[in-house]
Amino acid sequence: MILKNQAQKLLADETFLAIFVSIRTSQCNKFLHSGKDDIEVREEAHSILRALNEIENVLTRVITDQDFRDKRIK
Repeated sequence: MILKNQAQKLLADETFLAIFVSIRTSQCNKFLHSGKDDIEVREEAHSILRALNEIENVLTRVITDQDFRDKRIK
């Protein structure tokens, strides 16, 4: 299980964020520079972008969920 402080550290880590930006840029470029018959290339890029979004969503959700739990306790 991921803890709130771990998620916050990852989302604040410059190297982690730089990797995300680099991968996103690379995958977006595959879309932009693919030919009309490069269906597999676009599908793979789309899958990778969705995975990156899900990773960010999980980390954000961990923080938000803990904040809600903390507010309920008060």
